Order: sequence, then C-alpha cells, then structure tokens
Amino acid sequence: MLIRSFLSIFFVSILLSSPTVSAVEIDLLSSTPPGSWSVREETTTDHKGRQTVTVTKTSMLGKEERNGQSYFWMEMAVDSYKLKKGKRKKNGDRAIIKSLVAESLLKGDPANAVQNLRAFGEEVIIKSGKNKPMRMKGAGGFAQGMLQGMGAEIKYDFQQQGNETVSVPAGEFDTVILRGTGSTEMKIVFKTIKVSSASTAYYSKKVPFGLVKVDGESTTNGKTSTHSAVLLEYGSSGAQSEITEVPEDMPAMPNMKDLFGG
Repeated sequence: MLIRSFLSIFFVSILLSSPTVSAVEIDLLSSTPPGSWSVREETTTDHKGRQTVTVTKTSMLGKEERNGQSYFWMEMAVDSYKLKKGKRKKNGDRAIIKSLVAESLLKGDPANAVQNLRAFGEEVIIKSGKNKPMRMKGAGGFAQGMLQGMGAEIKYDFQQQGNETVSVPAGEFDTVILRGTGSTEMKIVFKTIKVSSASTAYYSKKVPFGLVKVDGESTTNGKTSTHSAVLLEYGSSGAQSEITEVPEDMPAMPNMKDLFGG
C-alpha cells in the first residue's frame, strides 16, 4: 500500500489511455507549498462488485537538504472502509505514511516516479493505529531492488489532451486532461502477475498535489477493477504531521540478490 499511495501523488497510479498529443510536464511544487494539504476520496470496485472507499489526507510538511540535494517531507493519512448497501464499515486501522521525497520527482514527466524508484523515499516513517511509528531508510532502493529481483518490467506513458471544467465536492476547477496507459509484469515464486491500467485524470494548478478527479480501471491477470477519486477539500497552509512520537528504526533491508538471486 505504501508505494501505491505515494506514487498516486505523482500520477503514477493514473495509468492513462488515448492517442498521443503532447508529452506531460508537471510541477507539483508550484501549487503545493509547505503547509498545504488536500483530502481525496477514492472508491474501488473489484471484479466481483465488492467496493471499498479510501479517504486520504496528503500534506506537504517541509523542505530538507541532504547531501547537497533538496527533498520534501510529505505525509499521507489513510482511512479505509468497506462499502456494502451504501453503508461504510471501517476496514483496519488508520495508516500514516511520512516520506522524504526527492525534489526531482515532483517536476517533469510523472512517469519518472515509477521508472526511478531508487530516488523515491529517501526515508519513510510508517505508523499504523496505536502502534509506535517505524522508520525505514533507503526505501526507494529497496523497492527498486525488489522489483528487479522479481523481474518486474514497468511501462508507463502519460499524455496531455485538452481541458475541461470539473465540479467535485471541493469546488469547480478548470483542469487539464491527462490520459495514458501503463503496465507491469513480475514473477513471484512460480506465479507471473500481469497488471495493465487505463484512466483519466483532471489536473489543476490551483490545488495542492494537482489532482481534482480520477477515473479508471486496472486489470490483474484478467480480473478488472475500477476506481474513481474526487477532491473533497484542500488548503494552502496549516498542515502538520500526525506522527508526534520518535520513530524506531526498522532492521536493515535484506540484499535483494540474496532473496531472489542474480
């Protein structure tokens, strides 16, 4: 869930489809100053018609310099619900994910966030429910090594097509339409997992993190699910971390070659 959640910020989970018009160039920092925040609600329907709702508050907490490079602390607080007959039932504890993200991943082609996982998450702090927060260093390198060890091949393409005025609970926005496709294939033990996705995102420079609305579908080994997300509310100041305790360090990550060979 950690990788999927943060990549969605950079439109990595927005795997879009339609003919090529122009390359996508995004600068999330222009609309997302430190202190800004947004709340999105996403409804997912699986291949059996079962539905879940995820409400995510994403906050830009501040900038930090490390080893001569610029990073930004970002945090996501995630609440998940099962949806049945129009009623919500809490599904697990509130999860808080705080990550130190390289500035380079917040600008340019959003596909870079997938293709350059080593730069993703220089440091990640995770808190679930009432458990103590845990810190993992070098999360991006671990994620990239794990995918390489599983023989994962990731392909994403993002294109920009037109404009549209969109109304969501947070208000009415003039947006840029982003479309494209994405796929990945990996092998876990003796099973090959193939995922392909297609969706449409509506992006605005007026809101933190840019996302106003997203609609799409994802197919995993022939089983298709759909998702739809909307912006509920947002603000340009006041964001604070919900993790107040001193985190404990996770054990060092194993060498992927030892786990998967190679």
